[in-house]
Formats: sequence, structure tokens, C-alpha cells
Amino acid sequence: MGAQQQTVEVLEASVSSMVGVLAWEIELAGARCMKLDVLIGQLMTILPPEHREKLVEGMHTVDLLGQQLTSLSTFARHLSAGIPEEVTASVEDALGGMTLGALADRMFSALGGEEKGINDGDEAGDLDLF
Repeated sequence: MGAQQQTVEVLEASVSSMVGVLAWEIELAGARCMKLDVLIGQLMTILPPEHREKLVEGMHTVDLLGQQLTSLSTFARHLSAGIPEEVTASVEDALGGMTLGALADRMFSALGGEEKGINDGDEAGDLDLF
């Protein structure tokens, strides 16, 4: 049996697009923070008053995280707008190091690569517990 050679297509994308995709993912994380903030607020109403203080601290932390993500996204969007489209780089290595497969697949396809379908079906999502 001979060794099979596999042709690897290197995905090049504009750095401007990469930063824009990163900004979008940061915005998605911010939206998830907002959902978490709402959930914590709902839990406040069912907890006895003596236990609510812990949740208030958690709400402040989630709110601060959401504000931080919004600011980072705004920074990335402004940065993206100022980078010439002809400046490109390979994305394979950077995406290959990501532990969340659905996130890497979303970013890869947003940058012009072929989607692997990780976001499809029952297996979809970014849950990575280990």
C-alpha cells in the first residue's frame, strides 16, 4: 500500500475580514451574557432575600463582562474598517487551535472556507466541558 498524499487548501482571508468575524463572535458572546443576566435576574425573584446578595454580585460581574465584550467588539469593528482589504493572512493554524469546534467552523466558513456542518443537527453547539 502506498501512502496517500492529501492536498491541503490553505485558506487566506483579509485581515480586515478576520477582525470583522472576530467582532461578530464577540457580539454573539455579549448576547449570551445578556441572556445569562436575564436568567440571574429571574432567579433573584425566587430566592429568599438572605441569599440574593450572592446573585447581585454575579449580576454585576455578568453585566461588566457584557460591557467589556461590547467595548472589545466596537474596538474590533473600528480596527477592521481601517485595515486595507489586500492585507491577508492564513487562518488555518489559528482556527485549528480552537477547542470549540462549532465556533471554529462558523469562523472558517465566514472567512470563505467550506463549512464542515458542525453547527447542524443534534450535535450543534459550542458546549465543550473538557
